[in-house]
Amino acid sequence: MNYKFKKNICNLIEHPILTLSLLHKVLKNFFFEDYIEKKSKNFFIKNDLIKYFKTNNQKEIGPEWTDLRRIYDLVRARKPHCTVEFGSGHSTIVIALALKENELKDKISGRLFSVDGNQQWIENTKKKIAEDLKKYVQFHFSEAIISNYNGHITSIHESLPNVSPNLIYLDGPSPKDVRGNINGLSFQSKPIKNDDDTNNGIFYDYCNNSRRIVAADPLLYESTAPADFFIFTDRRYTNANFLEKNLKYNYKIKKDITLGGCITFEKKYQPYS
Repeated sequence: MNYKFKKNICNLIEHPILTLSLLHKVLKNFFFEDYIEKKSKNFFIKNDLIKYFKTNNQKEIGPEWTDLRRIYDLVRARKPHCTVEFGSGHSTIVIALALKENELKDKISGRLFSVDGNQQWIENTKKKIAEDLKKYVQFHFSEAIISNYNGHITSIHESLPNVSPNLIYLDGPSPKDVRGNINGLSFQSKPIKNDDDTNNGIFYDYCNNSRRIVAADPLLYESTAPADFFIFTDRRYTNANFLEKNLKYNYKIKKDITLGGCITFEKKYQPYS
């Protein structure tokens, strides 16, 4: 019996609920992922919204319809006046579409401030966004730098939109766009040079390559945020764990690791907040 198998058996015995949750994810993804993805795409087709989603750059990830439908439904349900997203792209378009629908159907005016540390992706999104959606979005370019937050390395943008968001959508920055290092640690994967000529003098940096991004930007908004403050993280589980440990108010936290996965933080009612 090898080590990994023994470890999995021990985890099953010691953490049955977590193991069952993971098994549920695997089974749900295996049997329903394609169905939900097609159903989500059909939603945009039936509502004549599919035309808004274009892919201009070969390096760009195509629309992930399950995620986009989840974001759209969230913005339609919560009807935020002010949304801040980290990482522009197809999410920018779907949030703008939901804000437009909120204005047309519910007479609620909302705006999106899209923050990105890569000017190229901002320009790429600007080219794709339709004329009727432009008034709902303001782009904000700001370089992301590495920072020390209570002894933890994090990323933080040099400047943020001077707003008080009801909703934050966290899907950025990319580790490649975070500059700087702390004590030699960085979020950018780079090969390490050897002193000798082994492997042509290059040693692959496995540890750096697997370092997960942790953005601390939402923490700066928390203390002055509205009572309905809400954070939505797209897959970024390590970042979500960091937020859970460092947010100061009380939150209702929902964790869903199926069908792409997301974690949400909904600020609980607190007097004087």
